[in-house]
Amino acid sequence: MGKVAGLIMFFENRKINHWTISQLGLEKGDRILEVGYGPGYAIRSIMKQNRQVFLDGVDLSRDMKTEATKRNQPFIEMGRIQLYTGDVYDFRPRHKYNKVFSVNNYPLWERPVQSLKHLYEMLEDGGRIVLTVQPREEGSVDQTAVLLGKKISQDLYIAGFKDIVQGFKKVRPVLTVSVSAQKNKPA
Repeated sequence: MGKVAGLIMFFENRKINHWTISQLGLEKGDRILEVGYGPGYAIRSIMKQNRQVFLDGVDLSRDMKTEATKRNQPFIEMGRIQLYTGDVYDFRPRHKYNKVFSVNNYPLWERPVQSLKHLYEMLEDGGRIVLTVQPREEGSVDQTAVLLGKKISQDLYIAGFKDIVQGFKKVRPVLTVSVSAQKNKPA
């Protein structure tokens, strides 16, 4: 049963990852950050379709770094991917990003608003962020995703983001929310 559940979760997560990636509006030369890269499926999907981008990932788990490294070794060797472990709040890259995304990771952030403010500073002017979550706690229903979308939107607003848009997608077992926003260019 565990293997079947894992297989279902893999296919459902793949749908969520593709949906999230499609909202980024990736372009040649983009520098992208994934927060909570897990086993590296989204990274691999991006790199297979967009070989002219650079992608960094930060994740709390060393085990996930090992898995993501195995899955994306050719792109790491080409210098297109760099993977880090740690909390996004403490992450200090040497460059800024055009795009930031996270899938099923936001509820795990210990300091969500502070982390979003930090990500805001890491984004280039005009940069885009997409945060997607499918509630998985016991007892989650579609309304859980709606409430989570409101919370994420509010946190993004407090952090300084503009043009905040919520979207919803029905993916088993419960509604999934994705919230995108921009770092506006100075006037």
